[in-house]
Amino acid sequence: MKIRIIGASALCVAFAASAALAQDFCQTASHSGSKVEVSSNKVDKFSNGIGYELWNEGGNGGSATFYDDGSFNCKMTGAKDYLCRAGLSFNSDKTHQEIGHMKADFKLVKGNLSGIDYSYIGIYGWTREPLVEWYIVDNSGSQYMPGSWVAQGASAKNHGDFEIDGATYTVYEGDRTSYSIDGDNTYFKQYFSVRKTMRDCGTIDITAHFKKWEELGMRMGKMHEAKILGEAGSNSGANARGEYDFPYAKVYIEGAAPSSSETPSSSSEAPKSSSDAKSSSSAGPVSSSNAQSSSSVGPASSSNAVSSSSAPANVSSSSGFDALPATAKVFVMSGSAQVFDMQGKFLGTVELQSGASLKEIVVNKFGKSGMYLLKQGAAVKVVSAEKR
Repeated sequence: MKIRIIGASALCVAFAASAALAQDFCQTASHSGSKVEVSSNKVDKFSNGIGYELWNEGGNGGSATFYDDGSFNCKMTGAKDYLCRAGLSFNSDKTHQEIGHMKADFKLVKGNLSGIDYSYIGIYGWTREPLVEWYIVDNSGSQYMPGSWVAQGASAKNHGDFEIDGATYTVYEGDRTSYSIDGDNTYFKQYFSVRKTMRDCGTIDITAHFKKWEELGMRMGKMHEAKILGEAGSNSGANARGEYDFPYAKVYIEGAAPSSSETPSSSSEAPKSSSDAKSSSSAGPVSSSNAQSSSSVGPASSSNAVSSSSAPANVSSSSGFDALPATAKVFVMSGSAQVFDMQGKFLGTVELQSGASLKEIVVNKFGKSGMYLLKQGAAVKVVSAEKR
C-alpha cells in the first residue's frame, strides 16, 4: 500500500469540495457513518460530539435512528407528542454576537404522515438573561404551518411579515409562566419566525432571525442551545404517525474556531430519567428528557443536554468544511478528526494519538484508494492513499 500526504497547497481542493457540498446536499445527501437506533426516550451523543435526542410522551409511539454524520430519521407509530432533534448546546455565558454567525443546513423527506394536528420542523432553542424560548419554523408535518395561536400571554404580538434570509416569515412574540429549562412556574418569553411556505431543504440563517427579532425589540439573551427539530403531535390521543427523515442535518458557526469560552457545551452530566418529564398542556408538546414542558406550542430543552457539535470541543462547526478559515492551522495528533471525501461527503471520524501515523490511521479505517480530507478544528490535511 502506497500512501502519501499532500501539503497545504491542496487546500484549494478542500475549498472546492466545500462549495460542492454547499450546492449539492439537497440532491445528493444520504445517511452515512455509524448509527444508533433508539426506541425509548433518550439523550446521548456520539464519540465525535454529535448529540441526539428522542422524546415521546408516555415513552412509546415511535423510534429514531441517529447517525454520526449528524443526520437522523424519525418514525412515529402512534404518538401523542413526539420529538427528535440534534444540534448545538452552549454554556449560557455568551450572546449570539459573541459566539458568531450561526446557520443550519437541512434536508427533509416526509413519508406516510397522518393524525398530526400540530408540528414544528426547523430550529429550536433557548437563551438566558432574559429567559427566551425561540423557534424558526420552516416546515410542518401537518397540512398547516403554525399560526397566530402560537403567540400567547399578556405580551402576545403578531409583528407581521418580514423578508428574512430571502423568504417571508411571520414573526410572533408571546410569554408564558410554566415549565422551562430553569424549572417549574417560571416566566419566560417566546419568539417565533414561521415561514410562509414550507421547504424541504436549504440553509437557515439563524443569526438573521435573531437580528430581525432584536430590531423589533425582542431581546435575546445568552445562548443555551440551537437544534434542528422534528416534532409531531395529536390533540386527540396517540394518533400521530409517519416519518421525518433528515438525510442531512448540520448546525454550525461560520468562521474560525472560537476560544474555549465560546465553544458548545460538553457537559458530561448524565441525563435524568425521562420519567421526570411532565406536560403543562394536554394539547401541546411536552419536553424531552428531564426538562419539563414549557409551552403548549413547543418542546423545552433539556437543562443538561449534551453537546451536539459534530466536531470536538474546540471546533466551532458541525458542518464539515463550512468553518474552514482562510489560512491553514497546525494539525495536532490528539483528539478526533472528521474525515470527508473530496466531494464534501462526511465519511466518519478517526481518533488521533501522539506518535501514531496519520496515514495509517486513515487507511486502517477506510481502506480504499483515493483522497481523503481530514479536518480538526481549523486545521486541514489531505491524504492520498493507494492500496496495492
